[in-house]
Amino acid sequence: MKRIHLIALFSIVTFLACNEPVTKKVLVMGRGKIDAQENNITMTDGSSYVEETIEIKGDKPVTWNVTTPSGKTTVNIPEEKGFYILNLKTDTIVGSQQNIGQDLGGRTMTQEELKVKIDSLIKLTTGANISLGGHNYFILPNQLIKISPNTEAKIFGPFTKIPGSFEADKDGNAPEIYKFYTNTEMRDLIVRLKKNTI
Repeated sequence: MKRIHLIALFSIVTFLACNEPVTKKVLVMGRGKIDAQENNITMTDGSSYVEETIEIKGDKPVTWNVTTPSGKTTVNIPEEKGFYILNLKTDTIVGSQQNIGQDLGGRTMTQEELKVKIDSLIKLTTGANISLGGHNYFILPNQLIKISPNTEAKIFGPFTKIPGSFEADKDGNAPEIYKFYTNTEMRDLIVRLKKNTI
């Protein structure tokens, strides 16, 4: 009889553990191929950009053992709930929160607005105008940064365009959207934008 109760108890505990909510998401950005096995993250070299979103359950800090072509490191993910980015590229990743439908390359601006935008983007590529309140980010290689406390935020990585429209979130609010670029990609965008200035 005790054995039946223990099996039933084990089944309940297993069921509850499986239904534990996702408290953190980490978008891993790299080049090549990313393989995530429990707390071991391996990136093998390749020529194309790749990203992988990894979900974490529970409210405890997590340590990942990360192996890339350039070596091994550990990444500590804090207990704070939220959406994080881990940059495993050799290039810095830059980006910011966006208004719906306003990808940096797809909006018509006045000459003055364009010049202000270019100046702001140049500062972004050097990390000169980074602030928590400004919702802009400068993520060095092998660095983990918390982007938002909202695990349902929409994050678009390098070489990915922002869609023109989105559905409201589960509460009926506009989604929280972020767009990121490699520093190289951002500098190319700045050169293209400068061609439109008088």
